[in-house]
Amino acid sequence: MTEPATKDSFRVVHYRGKQFTIPVFSTEEPIVFTPDAALNTVAIDKGSPVIQMLNTDWDLRNFKTPRRPVSLGILPLDEQVLMAASLGAPRTLDLPIKFPGSNIMRIPRALAQAAPSCRRAANFAIAANPQGYFNAYCYLTFDQGIVQPGMLQREAPCHVDGFQGARWKPKKRNNFSFTVSNVVPTAYYIQPFDFDELDEAVHNFFWEMNRQVALTNSEFAWQPEEYELTLMDCYSVHRGMPVPGNIPLFRTFERISFEERIFDRLGNAHNPLFDYDWEMVPRDIEELNLVAFDPTCDPSLRVFPHQDADGKPLPKGQKTQPKLK
Repeated sequence: MTEPATKDSFRVVHYRGKQFTIPVFSTEEPIVFTPDAALNTVAIDKGSPVIQMLNTDWDLRNFKTPRRPVSLGILPLDEQVLMAASLGAPRTLDLPIKFPGSNIMRIPRALAQAAPSCRRAANFAIAANPQGYFNAYCYLTFDQGIVQPGMLQREAPCHVDGFQGARWKPKKRNNFSFTVSNVVPTAYYIQPFDFDELDEAVHNFFWEMNRQVALTNSEFAWQPEEYELTLMDCYSVHRGMPVPGNIPLFRTFERISFEERIFDRLGNAHNPLFDYDWEMVPRDIEELNLVAFDPTCDPSLRVFPHQDADGKPLPKGQKTQPKLK
């Protein structure tokens, strides 16, 4: 069900017990720019597995190679201040800000504080992978708000962005994404993952990522610094981290994702700065009825965050976090 836009410029959609608040953006005073490889000041490490996967196709065997995200450095102080400011930017999921066949990025004014990071990421992307940049969509996710102690802003199991499951035949180009946060940076697991015995039409690979991380007691977890802009690919296993201590934190998370595929999940944002009309469809991993590869592992590793250890729905506001140590 979709509710109409309100005077507050958002609309709400519901499906399968989930609710998404989708911002409705204005076309007034957009931020429009074309990235320039000459403005990229970050060295491109061609020995990095992440760089080597640019402009190549999905292959599960690549999970066997440990990979650390590529650092583009710490944001300058003025960009840090802008990123951490509470300016009323709406929570935005996978908003297309670039279309294939063009290098131009178009960002609604309401997300202006995300523009400097987008520009930095785009300058690097077009320098490192000009053809892949030109052929890709770029999607912006921006999430900002107070996070309570012990909680995650974006609760999820260990996962990757851009996983290509059984419905993608033939496989597509690899996703690559830039991320940055002001506090509590994302954790990455720099270890090999072996999925040789799994069936993508049967098994939940994210639960298996949980299990393989737990087998190492999270020994290979790594976090970037606050305000550090990094590049990961679709084989970079990661997870958000809970807020430490006993004081709530104001967290800003930004992801700039380059992808060959159309992200048409109902709940994603629409960009009026482009002329397109995608049919948005309900889609989530639960509908696939996938199972754990190892049904004897700790129950917290093989349930969804909104379920208890027995797979039953939790009360609103409660989440199950996987026991990775």
